[in-house]
Amino acid sequence: MKRRSAAKGRSSKRRRAFAPKARKAPTAHASTTDLQDQVAALTRELQEAREQQTATSEVLKVISSSPGELKPVFEAMLANATRICEAKFGILYLTEGDAFRTVALYGAPPAFAEARQREPLVRSGP
Repeated sequence: MKRRSAAKGRSSKRRRAFAPKARKAPTAHASTTDLQDQVAALTRELQEAREQQTATSEVLKVISSSPGELKPVFEAMLANATRICEAKFGILYLTEGDAFRTVALYGAPPAFAEARQREPLVRSGP
């Protein structure tokens, strides 16, 4: 008799264990606004990646079209960097001893560009 009741108890536990549980309705974890913000952020990231690929392609074209000439390469790099960074103008320097030599300018104010052409070396200091 005890055996039957023990077996009965196990089978009822088994039935309960495998009985389907009541499911709750899925809750929305993100609101529409959150999803729109995520889409906007991903769209910006994609646009930035495309801009960087375009810039790289342009610089590579300049490199292949002017082998051995660095000035056009520096100018293309600076133009693309200035555009991507949304800067008003850009300056590319190379180190030369304890100073910096201006090798490319992009969109710089005329007075500043003239000063850099007259004195391309900029000494480091305070």
